[in-house]
Amino acid sequence: MNPAAVWVTRPAPGNAVTSGVLRDAGYRVLDIPVLEVILEAAGSLPGETWPDWILFVSANAVAGLEAAGRQRGFPAGDRSRVRVAAVGARTAEAAARAGWPGALVPEEENAAGLLEALPADGWEGRTVWIPAGNREGSARDDLPAALESRGARVAVLPVYRTEARALGAEEIARLEASAPGAAVVHSPSAAEAVLGPEAPAALEPWWAAAFVAIGARTGQACRRLGAARVHVAAAPSDRGILDVLASLPDLVREKERR
Repeated sequence: MNPAAVWVTRPAPGNAVTSGVLRDAGYRVLDIPVLEVILEAAGSLPGETWPDWILFVSANAVAGLEAAGRQRGFPAGDRSRVRVAAVGARTAEAAARAGWPGALVPEEENAAGLLEALPADGWEGRTVWIPAGNREGSARDDLPAALESRGARVAVLPVYRTEARALGAEEIARLEASAPGAAVVHSPSAAEAVLGPEAPAALEPWWAAAFVAIGARTGQACRRLGAARVHVAAAPSDRGILDVLASLPDLVREKERR
C-alpha cells in the first residue's frame, strides 16, 4: 500500500519548487495547483520614473511588475537609486534575477516582519510601490496603511491576479487514487478552492487530511471552511512545511517504508 500523499496546491511555478523539496525529503507528493496566476501586463504604472522604494511581497509581484514595465516601455530613470525590500529570501532572489539586487529581507518572512525590518523614519514624502495581486491581504491593507501613517505616498499596483483553476480529469483521478495525508495551502484562496462550496465533490475525502497552512490568515480560512486538522507553519517557507509534516505521526515518508 502506498503511503499517504501530500498534496501541494500552490500555483505554478512555485508548486514545482515546493513539490521538489518535499519529494527530496521522501514524501509521496501530488503537485496539483488549485489556483493560477495571470500577469496583468496592462496594469498602469504611476509616474514616469521609478519610486524611492519598491516592496516585493511575492515572486509573482516581481514578474507582474516586470511585465507591466515592458508593456509601458518602462523603465525611465535609474534603477540603482531605488531601495528594494522583499518579503522573503525567494522573493529577493526573483527580484535580483529581474534586475533588483540587494533587497532588504526580514528575519520573519511575512508582511509583519517586512514592516518591522523597514526603517522607522525617513518616509515623509517618499514614493513607495507595492506590486500586488487582486486578493485581499496584508500587502494591500496593512503595509500601505502603516507606511502612509509614516508620511509615505504609497501606490498598490495590481500587476497580477489569482483565479481558481479547474482540475482536469487526470488530476481528479490522481487525487481519488491517493490516500489523503496532508494538503499544503499557501493562501486563503487555495483553502477556498479545496474546502469551499465550489470545490469538486471528488475532493471530499481530502477534507479529513491535515491542512498545512502558510500563515495565520490561511490557517484561519481553513478552520472557517471546516478543516478539522489545521497546522500553521512556523515559517512561511518549504522548511516550515517540512517541520510540520515531520510532526504528523500518521504521515510516513516513502523512504521510511523501505
